[in-house]
Amino acid sequence: MVSFLAGLLDATVQAATVLLLAGLGELISERAGVLNLGVEGMMLVGALGGFIVTVVTGSYWLGFAAGIVLGMVLALVHAFLCITLKSNQVISGVMLTLLGTGITTFFGSAWVEESIDGFPQIAIPVLVDIPVVGEAFFRSTATDYLALFMVVVVWYFLNHSNLGLEMISVGEDPEMADTMGVSVFRLRYLAVLIGGGFAGAAGAHLSLAFSQLWVPGMTAGRGWIAVALVIFAQWRPRRMLVGAYLFGLLDALQLRSQSLSLTLGPDAPLASLINPVVEFLMTPQIMGTYPYLATIVVLAYAVIRTKSDRLAVPSALLQSYSRETD
Repeated sequence: MVSFLAGLLDATVQAATVLLLAGLGELISERAGVLNLGVEGMMLVGALGGFIVTVVTGSYWLGFAAGIVLGMVLALVHAFLCITLKSNQVISGVMLTLLGTGITTFFGSAWVEESIDGFPQIAIPVLVDIPVVGEAFFRSTATDYLALFMVVVVWYFLNHSNLGLEMISVGEDPEMADTMGVSVFRLRYLAVLIGGGFAGAAGAHLSLAFSQLWVPGMTAGRGWIAVALVIFAQWRPRRMLVGAYLFGLLDALQLRSQSLSLTLGPDAPLASLINPVVEFLMTPQIMGTYPYLATIVVLAYAVIRTKSDRLAVPSALLQSYSRETD
């Protein structure tokens, strides 16, 4: 059981990093008032671009940087459509997800059979020897550590820096922020670009550290889960950390639970009734739906909380801004 828990925790950390990076980027974008539903497409572009650059150059750090840049390029399209042209943010985001999926499927077909040596695991002496949690938290890739560090950075940036506070004001009351001399358009562009960079980093981590290969559609809906995580976290970075690990646990369970037997012995009461249900719920196909079922629950919860005015939704989220002129 101890080895199972250690393996499960290790898989949870790996799965959570992808969600954490993408979720932090989406959180920044939404705090500035721009919803980005193109996270999935940006992750795919970052994953493929990072993988190709790593194969060509042999440097996974260059590949990781390329993933970030490509995520920002796709985010720039979203910013231009939604901020400059004032297009519908939902439609633009969905379109970019479809665009990213199509581009990576077409150009990525030639790279499916390639293999790389991605980010190696880094062990922290002494701490790695802690039972159960040591291997999971203190023998990880550089991008796993980076994701945890970025939680602190994003929290400090949004709550204790002038730029972050201005960005929040733009997402809450853009007219007032504009009156106070804050550039609404500049900060919204910056927030969307930062969000795209995080999404690209999440995709690059997926192909360079998590799986170390490229497969079309390899994000498998994680971008949508990252969007739901922002709601779960109520737009707060620290809660994002908890949510990412909870969803990462659900993702890891479908891989690790196959070696765990939860059925009752044949002589146990109601074993004939309970065992078939447990076996059904533990099948890989059913367990693969758990993260997405949890996403639905989070979204339903958000609707209920919003109606009761207890959810900290940025006031100007989804609202385009036009500067009034005399």
